[in-house]
Amino acid sequence: MASVALWSVGRGRRAWSLGLFFAYVTACAMLIPVPSVFAQDMKKDAEAPKAEAPKAEVPKAEAAPAEAAPAAADAPAAESSSPPAKKSLLRWAIEASGPIGLFLLCLSVYFTALVVKLFMELRVSEAVPASLVEKLENAIKERKFQEAYDACRDNDSFLARLVRTGVANLPNGRAEAKEAMNATQDEIVTNLEARISYLAIIGTLGPMIGLVGTIAGMIASFQEIATAAGAQPKPEKVAEGISTALFITLEGVSLSVPAIFFFAFFRNRIAQMAMESAKVAERTITALLAAAKQTKKD
Repeated sequence: MASVALWSVGRGRRAWSLGLFFAYVTACAMLIPVPSVFAQDMKKDAEAPKAEAPKAEVPKAEAAPAEAAPAAADAPAAESSSPPAKKSLLRWAIEASGPIGLFLLCLSVYFTALVVKLFMELRVSEAVPASLVEKLENAIKERKFQEAYDACRDNDSFLARLVRTGVANLPNGRAEAKEAMNATQDEIVTNLEARISYLAIIGTLGPMIGLVGTIAGMIASFQEIATAAGAQPKPEKVAEGISTALFITLEGVSLSVPAIFFFAFFRNRIAQMAMESAKVAERTITALLAAAKQTKKD
């Protein structure tokens, strides 16, 4: 009985052990799919960002134009902040001079034309033509007094006018003839000096016009400073007014200096012409009187 009891107890223990073993196997079999499922879930979670990566990159792609937009907006600002193209000195002078500079330019053109004309006309060779002197000498040597007078009548030079006046007044005496020649000389010199007086006028007006430009330019500069209304005045506007003042002053003085020089030059030229013409005319009248006396003796 005892052995039977022990066998039954051992059998019961083995049955319990087998039951426990089968329970353990069943539990393992039930737990095996869990890690696989958990691994799949973890894999899905790990792959989810990769799958959604294009969606995350979309805002970046969309943000790229937005970032490019400020750069494009800053491009004109960068271009506008770049320094302007440098002007040439001639263009700068033209723009700064304005209408006053245009008037000075027209005045300088007239001045140049007048100087060229005076150079061509106010010459000793024109006042005392060599051909006329030769004709007078030949006529006096041949005692052809009417021919000498006709040669002076057909000529309008300084010498011809003096000799013509002297011959016309010679019957009244040599003193009367010389006095008439002096009066004619003064008249011719006065007319010639009146022609060069325009040079003196230009020489006087040049600095005055330059002064007008100086005042106008300074007024424009100070107006920009005064009307800034507390803000900083624009340097380029102030510089424009100062440039106007300086350029017009320079142009006026540049016109005045040569005008004064040529006025003095041509005035001396007129004095030289008058002296040479009077000398030759007096010599001609003296030779004419001597030839006339010799004719009467003969």
